[in-house]
Amino acid sequence: MPGWQYDWLQAGRFLSFALFLLLGLRVARSRGDGRRRAIVLFGAYVVVLHLLAGITQIDNWPFPNHLVAIGRTHGDGFVMSVTELRGVDRDGREWKLDPQTWSPVYYSILQAWLASHYPQLSPADQRVAARFLVARANGTRERLRAGRRIGFERLLGPLAIGYWWRLPRVQEMPPSPFTAIRVYEVDWTLGEMASAHRYVRPYRLLLELRG
Repeated sequence: MPGWQYDWLQAGRFLSFALFLLLGLRVARSRGDGRRRAIVLFGAYVVVLHLLAGITQIDNWPFPNHLVAIGRTHGDGFVMSVTELRGVDRDGREWKLDPQTWSPVYYSILQAWLASHYPQLSPADQRVAARFLVARANGTRERLRAGRRIGFERLLGPLAIGYWWRLPRVQEMPPSPFTAIRVYEVDWTLGEMASAHRYVRPYRLLLELRG
């Protein structure tokens, strides 16, 4: 998508959300018959935005296009490739990274970006991206070791909504900073992913991002 088209799209999203807030504020401040009209207008606006997002397939937060997944599986034996990121400390030991390390970027979005866009960057841009991601992981490491909240919980605490699929949280962090992030790929069947007892499958190293 050309840059100017993207800018107009973002501006449209902002305006639609701003109007959503204004109409909601009007409902909160209205009284009597005016409140009924305000509620009807607000409800109609929400329905129209949902329809537009669904028909055009353009996300317009908080009105999604509801395109959760594409395609069909073939039972529990269907194999999926899953990407996993691990931090590497100064001693070369690997550590699991908390899924909210990259907030507000969703974990799977970062995984998709590393697979599709990172390889297309120039070597210089890849180094910049790698340093940024390692620094972000270290920022999370410091907060967790200090007993502080990360991600959405920094503002909402226990009221924050968890990630899709309820990705397990990570509390144990190394005492020394991460020097790199390793990106692995592993294949799972749907049955194995749904089970608490996963089979041991070989991990394939895709990338090593150095800080």
